[in-house]
Amino acid sequence: MIAADYKIAVFDGEEISLEASDNAEAILAAMFATDEEYLYAMAHVDGELQRVRWVRFIYGNNGFDVINDCTTNLEGALTDTLALAERLELQHRKE
Repeated sequence: MIAADYKIAVFDGEEISLEASDNAEAILAAMFATDEEYLYAMAHVDGELQRVRWVRFIYGNNGFDVINDCTTNLEGALTDTLALAERLELQHRKE
């Protein structure tokens, strides 16, 4: 999402634990505080930084399916991520 020029905000279910950032280390440090979180993709709309897309993570899942849901308008930015998840799922099913 950062490569697609989004700023990322981390929502832990109760509050925004990290405001819009493009620092991957800071984003990862803010994640995993709860059982599920949203990453909000932020972009400038009419000169103001706004949430325009989101990804929902549920950490109790198998790993390959930790991405529980996302807005369809973000799928292009997640192409490589979703492909990796599919490869991991196939590998998991073979085991």
